Amino acid sequence: MTTPLLKVTNLSKSYYTGYKRFKRQYNQALSPISFELKTGETLAIVGEAGSGKSTLARILVGAEIRSGGDIFFEGDSLDKHDLKQRCRMIRMIFQDPNTSLNPRLTIGDLLDEPLKFNTDLPESERRALVVDKLRKVGLLSEHVDFYPHMISEGQKQRVAVARALMLDPKIIIADEALTALDLSVRAQILNLLLELQKEMGLSYIFVSHNMNIIRHVSDKIMVLKKGELIEKATTEQLFNAPQHEYTQRLIQEQSLFTRKK
Repeated sequence: MTTPLLKVTNLSKSYYTGYKRFKRQYNQALSPISFELKTGETLAIVGEAGSGKSTLARILVGAEIRSGGDIFFEGDSLDKHDLKQRCRMIRMIFQDPNTSLNPRLTIGDLLDEPLKFNTDLPESERRALVVDKLRKVGLLSEHVDFYPHMISEGQKQRVAVARALMLDPKIIIADEALTALDLSVRAQILNLLLELQKEMGLSYIFVSHNMNIIRHVSDKIMVLKKGELIEKATTEQLFNAPQHEYTQRLIQEQSLFTRKK
Protein backbone atom coordinates (compact mmCIF):
# COMPACT_ATOMS: atom_id res chain seq x y z
CA MET A 1 0.00 0.00 0.00
CA THR A 2 1.33 3.44 -0.97
CA THR A 3 2.12 5.73 1.96
CA PRO A 4 -0.06 8.86 1.80
CA LEU A 5 1.68 12.22 1.49
CA LEU A 6 -0.23 13.53 4.51
CA LYS A 7 -2.02 11.47 7.14
CA VAL A 8 -3.99 13.03 9.99
CA THR A 9 -5.36 10.89 12.81
CA ASN A 10 -7.72 12.05 15.56
CA LEU A 11 -6.65 15.68 15.28
CA SER A 12 -8.42 17.93 17.79
CA LYS A 13 -8.24 21.49 19.10
CA SER A 14 -9.62 23.01 22.29
CA TYR A 15 -9.31 26.58 23.57
CA TYR A 16 -9.16 27.40 27.26
CA THR A 17 -11.98 29.82 28.14
CA GLY A 18 -11.55 30.25 31.90
CA TYR A 19 -12.96 28.84 35.12
CA LYS A 20 -16.55 28.06 36.03
CA ARG A 21 -17.43 26.65 39.43
CA PHE A 22 -13.71 26.04 40.09
CA LYS A 23 -13.31 23.94 36.93
CA ARG A 24 -11.36 24.75 33.81
CA GLN A 25 -13.61 25.38 30.81
CA TYR A 26 -12.67 24.63 27.20
CA ASN A 27 -14.24 25.35 23.85
CA GLN A 28 -13.93 22.37 21.50
CA ALA A 29 -13.03 24.02 18.18
CA LEU A 30 -12.23 20.70 16.46
CA SER A 31 -13.46 17.26 17.45
CA PRO A 32 -11.15 14.36 16.49
CA ILE A 33 -10.69 14.36 12.71
CA SER A 34 -8.85 11.84 10.53
CA PHE A 35 -8.04 11.97 6.81
CA GLU A 36 -5.37 11.29 4.18
CA LEU A 37 -4.02 13.24 1.22
CA LYS A 38 -2.17 11.69 -1.72
CA THR A 39 0.41 13.30 -3.98
CA GLY A 40 -1.27 15.37 -6.71
CA GLU A 41 -4.65 15.14 -5.00
CA THR A 42 -7.00 17.96 -3.99
CA LEU A 43 -8.94 17.76 -0.75
CA ALA A 44 -11.66 20.31 -0.05
CA ILE A 45 -12.72 21.32 3.44
CA VAL A 46 -16.13 22.98 3.45
CA GLY A 47 -18.48 24.40 6.05
CA GLU A 48 -20.04 27.61 7.23
CA ALA A 49 -18.29 30.23 9.37
CA GLY A 50 -17.29 28.73 12.71
CA SER A 51 -17.10 25.19 11.36
CA GLY A 52 -13.41 24.84 12.25
CA LYS A 53 -12.04 24.63 8.72
CA SER A 54 -9.61 27.56 9.10
CA THR A 55 -8.51 26.26 12.51
CA LEU A 56 -7.64 22.95 10.88
CA ALA A 57 -5.69 24.75 8.14
CA ARG A 58 -3.68 26.79 10.67
CA ILE A 59 -2.78 23.66 12.62
CA LEU A 60 -1.52 21.93 9.48
CA VAL A 61 0.85 24.79 8.61
CA GLY A 62 2.04 25.08 12.21
CA ALA A 63 0.40 28.43 12.98
CA GLU A 64 -1.52 26.79 15.84
CA ILE A 65 -0.74 23.86 18.11
CA ARG A 66 -3.11 20.91 18.11
CA SER A 67 -4.59 19.67 21.37
CA GLY A 68 -4.54 16.03 20.35
CA GLY A 69 -3.94 13.59 17.52
CA ASP A 70 -1.08 13.01 15.11
CA ILE A 71 0.08 14.39 11.75
CA PHE A 72 2.28 12.29 9.47
CA PHE A 73 4.11 13.57 6.39
CA GLU A 74 5.33 10.84 4.02
CA GLY A 75 5.02 8.34 6.86
CA ASP A 76 7.00 10.33 9.45
CA SER A 77 5.52 12.23 12.36
CA LEU A 78 5.53 15.93 11.59
CA ASP A 79 6.92 16.53 15.07
CA LYS A 80 10.22 15.02 13.89
CA HIS A 81 10.75 17.86 11.43
CA ASP A 82 12.15 21.22 12.45
CA LEU A 83 10.41 24.47 11.55
CA LYS A 84 12.45 25.05 8.39
CA GLN A 85 11.57 21.61 7.04
CA ARG A 86 7.92 22.09 7.88
CA CYS A 87 7.85 25.44 6.08
CA ARG A 88 9.12 23.70 2.96
CA MET A 89 6.48 20.98 3.11
CA ILE A 90 3.24 22.87 3.60
CA ARG A 91 2.52 26.48 2.57
CA MET A 92 -0.61 28.59 2.66
CA ILE A 93 -2.33 31.10 0.38
CA PHE A 94 -4.53 33.45 2.39
CA GLN A 95 -7.90 34.94 1.50
CA ASP A 96 -7.03 38.62 1.14
CA PRO A 97 -3.68 39.61 -0.42
CA ASN A 98 -4.21 43.18 0.81
CA THR A 99 -3.69 42.00 4.39
CA SER A 100 -1.27 39.13 3.74
CA LEU A 101 1.22 41.18 1.68
CA ASN A 102 3.27 43.74 3.62
CA PRO A 103 2.70 47.10 1.86
CA ARG A 104 6.11 48.37 3.00
CA LEU A 105 8.04 45.69 1.09
CA THR A 106 8.59 45.38 -2.63
CA ILE A 107 7.30 42.26 -4.31
CA GLY A 108 10.89 41.08 -4.68
CA ASP A 109 11.47 41.42 -0.93
CA LEU A 110 8.16 39.72 -0.15
CA LEU A 111 9.14 36.68 -2.17
CA ASP A 112 12.70 36.72 -0.89
CA GLU A 113 11.65 36.50 2.78
CA PRO A 114 10.91 32.73 2.83
CA LEU A 115 14.24 32.07 1.12
CA LYS A 116 16.19 34.39 3.42
CA PHE A 117 14.87 32.79 6.61
CA ASN A 118 14.69 29.16 5.49
CA THR A 119 17.70 28.66 3.20
CA ASP A 120 21.40 29.47 3.08
CA LEU A 121 21.32 30.59 -0.56
CA PRO A 122 23.33 33.69 -1.55
CA GLU A 123 21.43 36.80 -2.60
CA SER A 124 22.08 36.31 -6.33
CA GLU A 125 20.55 32.82 -6.32
CA ARG A 126 17.59 33.99 -4.26
CA ARG A 127 16.97 36.80 -6.73
CA ALA A 128 16.99 34.34 -9.63
CA LEU A 129 14.46 32.12 -7.84
CA VAL A 130 12.20 35.12 -7.15
CA VAL A 131 12.18 36.06 -10.84
CA ASP A 132 11.54 32.44 -11.83
CA LYS A 133 8.51 32.14 -9.54
CA LEU A 134 7.12 35.48 -10.74
CA ARG A 135 7.24 34.26 -14.32
CA LYS A 136 5.72 30.92 -13.29
CA VAL A 137 2.59 32.70 -11.99
CA GLY A 138 2.28 34.95 -15.07
CA LEU A 139 4.02 38.10 -13.83
CA LEU A 140 7.08 39.94 -15.16
CA SER A 141 10.61 40.13 -13.79
CA GLU A 142 10.11 43.91 -13.53
CA HIS A 143 7.52 43.34 -10.82
CA VAL A 144 10.30 42.67 -8.28
CA ASP A 145 10.62 46.43 -7.77
CA PHE A 146 6.88 47.12 -7.50
CA TYR A 147 5.01 47.59 -4.24
CA PRO A 148 1.66 45.80 -3.69
CA HIS A 149 -0.39 48.99 -4.13
CA MET A 150 1.02 49.40 -7.64
CA ILE A 151 -0.59 46.23 -9.03
CA SER A 152 -4.14 44.90 -9.46
CA GLU A 153 -6.02 42.60 -7.07
CA GLY A 154 -5.51 39.64 -9.37
CA GLN A 155 -1.78 40.34 -9.64
CA LYS A 156 -1.54 40.60 -5.85
CA GLN A 157 -3.02 37.12 -5.51
CA ARG A 158 -0.56 35.86 -8.12
CA VAL A 159 2.20 37.27 -5.89
CA ALA A 160 0.64 35.38 -2.96
CA VAL A 161 0.70 32.19 -5.02
CA ALA A 162 4.35 32.81 -5.97
CA ARG A 163 5.26 33.33 -2.32
CA ALA A 164 3.63 30.01 -1.42
CA LEU A 165 5.76 28.33 -4.11
CA MET A 166 9.11 29.84 -3.06
CA LEU A 167 10.26 26.86 -0.96
CA ASP A 168 8.96 24.26 -3.45
CA PRO A 169 6.35 22.77 -1.08
CA LYS A 170 4.50 19.54 -1.71
CA ILE A 171 1.22 20.75 -0.19
CA ILE A 172 -0.47 24.13 -0.57
CA ILE A 173 -3.43 25.13 1.57
CA ALA A 174 -5.71 27.71 -0.07
CA ASP A 175 -7.74 29.28 2.75
CA GLU A 176 -10.64 30.98 0.93
CA ALA A 177 -7.98 32.17 -1.51
CA LEU A 178 -10.48 33.01 -4.27
CA THR A 179 -13.27 34.58 -2.19
CA ALA A 180 -12.09 38.21 -2.32
CA LEU A 181 -11.63 38.22 -6.10
CA ASP A 182 -13.96 39.25 -8.93
CA LEU A 183 -15.44 36.37 -10.91
CA SER A 184 -13.21 36.83 -13.96
CA VAL A 185 -10.05 37.14 -11.85
CA ARG A 186 -11.17 34.19 -9.71
CA ALA A 187 -11.32 32.00 -12.82
CA GLN A 188 -7.82 33.11 -13.86
CA ILE A 189 -6.29 32.30 -10.48
CA LEU A 190 -8.14 28.99 -10.32
CA ASN A 191 -6.82 27.99 -13.73
CA LEU A 192 -3.32 29.04 -12.65
CA LEU A 193 -3.52 26.81 -9.58
CA LEU A 194 -4.68 23.85 -11.67
CA GLU A 195 -1.86 24.38 -14.17
CA LEU A 196 0.72 24.56 -11.37
CA GLN A 197 -0.66 21.39 -9.83
CA LYS A 198 -0.27 19.51 -13.10
CA GLU A 199 3.20 20.92 -13.74
CA MET A 200 4.64 20.54 -10.24
CA GLY A 201 2.67 17.58 -8.86
CA LEU A 202 1.30 19.68 -6.01
CA SER A 203 -1.31 18.51 -3.54
CA TYR A 204 -3.95 21.05 -2.52
CA ILE A 205 -6.19 21.54 0.47
CA PHE A 206 -8.94 23.98 -0.50
CA VAL A 207 -10.73 25.63 2.42
CA SER A 208 -13.93 27.17 1.13
CA HIS A 209 -17.66 27.64 1.52
CA ASN A 210 -18.17 27.93 -2.25
CA MET A 211 -19.51 24.56 -3.36
CA ASN A 212 -19.32 25.45 -7.06
CA ILE A 213 -15.56 26.01 -6.90
CA ILE A 214 -15.11 22.91 -4.77
CA ARG A 215 -17.01 20.75 -7.23
CA HIS A 216 -14.71 21.94 -10.02
CA VAL A 217 -11.33 21.47 -8.34
CA SER A 218 -11.52 18.74 -5.68
CA ASP A 219 -11.04 14.97 -5.70
CA LYS A 220 -12.62 14.48 -2.29
CA ILE A 221 -14.43 16.60 0.27
CA MET A 222 -14.71 16.85 4.04
CA VAL A 223 -17.73 18.68 5.48
CA LEU A 224 -17.30 20.31 8.90
CA LYS A 225 -20.01 21.66 11.18
CA LYS A 226 -19.18 23.30 14.51
CA GLY A 227 -15.84 21.53 14.61
CA GLU A 228 -17.16 18.08 13.78
CA LEU A 229 -16.51 16.06 10.64
CA ILE A 230 -20.02 15.11 9.55
CA GLU A 231 -19.35 13.76 6.05
CA LYS A 232 -16.38 12.64 3.99
CA ALA A 233 -16.59 11.36 0.41
CA THR A 234 -15.25 11.69 -3.11
CA THR A 235 -16.52 14.80 -4.89
CA GLU A 236 -18.68 12.76 -7.23
CA GLN A 237 -20.24 10.78 -4.39
CA LEU A 238 -20.91 13.82 -2.25
CA PHE A 239 -22.63 15.86 -4.96
CA ASN A 240 -24.57 12.95 -6.40
CA ALA A 241 -25.76 11.52 -3.10
CA PRO A 242 -25.02 13.71 -0.05
CA GLN A 243 -25.78 11.72 3.09
CA HIS A 244 -26.10 14.42 5.75
CA GLU A 245 -28.87 17.02 5.69
CA TYR A 246 -26.33 19.76 6.43
CA THR A 247 -24.37 18.83 3.31
CA GLN A 248 -27.59 18.74 1.29
CA ARG A 249 -28.41 22.25 2.52
CA LEU A 250 -24.97 23.61 1.61
CA ILE A 251 -25.34 22.29 -1.94
CA GLN A 252 -28.91 23.54 -2.31
CA GLU A 253 -28.13 27.01 -0.97
CA GLN A 254 -25.17 27.40 -3.32
CA SER A 255 -27.33 26.27 -6.24
CA LEU A 256 -30.02 28.83 -5.38
CA PHE A 257 -27.43 31.59 -4.97
CA THR A 258 -25.95 30.80 -8.39
CA ARG A 259 -29.33 30.86 -10.12
CA LYS A 260 -30.24 34.22 -8.55
CA LYS A 261 -27.03 35.77 -9.83
